[in-house]
Amino acid sequence: MTYDPLWLSVALAFEGLRETSGPTSNPVILKWARDIDAPGWYKDDDQPWCAVFLNRLFMACQLPMAGTGFDLLRALTFAEWGVTLVEPALGAVMVFERPQGAHVGLYLGERVDAYRVFGGNTNDAVGPAWLLKTRLRAIRWPLGMVLPTPSRVLLTADGAVSVNEA
Repeated sequence: MTYDPLWLSVALAFEGLRETSGPTSNPVILKWARDIDAPGWYKDDDQPWCAVFLNRLFMACQLPMAGTGFDLLRALTFAEWGVTLVEPALGAVMVFERPQGAHVGLYLGERVDAYRVFGGNTNDAVGPAWLLKTRLRAIRWPLGMVLPTPSRVLLTADGAVSVNEA
């Protein structure tokens, strides 16, 4: 039996929330940064916010956040957060390398060459993307939560593979 972890269900409720283009920023994204006590200089949704989204999500679900201060803004902080999973499971935190740093999101499924990952700052919005398996850096699970049975979710190949999530 599989189930959607609480944090995945909550994350999915924000699908479609987007950055504000131009000189202003989406007030929701900026509020998330304030809520997690991100550094005061973080005042623009043009800056990476995938880690901000996940940290605010885990805060809302009363789970540990990844880091403090500047580390709250870094996707790579999630590579050491929680506990390691050897195989993905629905809702697992996945950290990927990208040309300008890293990206973090939640596992939805996979196909032969890529993982379907849901997160913030995916093409400037909250939503899913295909990320190449070769870019995977870590698979993590929230500390204190019952470890899942590894359960790969096989998906059909639709959509393009993302190479740079921001």
